[in-house]
Amino acid sequence: MSDDVEFNVGLVAITMRVGDVDFRGTPVSAGRSGAEQEGKLREAVIESSDGLRMTVGCTVWEDGSADVQPLDFLAGPDAYRRLEAAGRMTLNDNGDGARVALLRALKYGDRGYPSLASVTWEELSELAGTDAADLLTSHGARVAAYEDLRTQPRQYREHPAFAVSEDGLEAVFAAFAITRVIPIMKGFGRSGGVEAFH
Repeated sequence: MSDDVEFNVGLVAITMRVGDVDFRGTPVSAGRSGAEQEGKLREAVIESSDGLRMTVGCTVWEDGSADVQPLDFLAGPDAYRRLEAAGRMTLNDNGDGARVALLRALKYGDRGYPSLASVTWEELSELAGTDAADLLTSHGARVAAYEDLRTQPRQYREHPAFAVSEDGLEAVFAAFAITRVIPIMKGFGRSGGVEAFH
């Protein structure tokens, strides 16, 4: 019998594996050409109603930073391959046992492919199909403006953000679905994008 945690965010199904595994890779904080580090990874399988199936990992690195990044693209429309290059999410250690992440979403622009963009709580709720703040809170997050959760942020002070304790990974994977997967599914930013799916 599996102890995996399963939940849905809109049309996205998330299966979070139980237990961490050792992982070696490059943290987001080190940059793309940074040195590899050891970390502890928690894996989740993300599946969407349009055929996406991929594994995603949340890794806590030996330098104390943490991030979420796609691991394996198993199946689905090619549009989701964008997650391999632009799907990473950083969690900053706030020094009080909490990790804080800014909520920015992939959004289609003039280039024809989605890039991370600043969004409002209203836009996040439109993507989630429900109140995004309530959804993240129900999975164990604290939600507020970035400046209220992060010690002295340099930018994005008034933007949506969330904080989780070290074991608050359900909310992390839910946020990944809202800000990375669903925007591609719904064509967020394209004219007529989100509306066509209601």
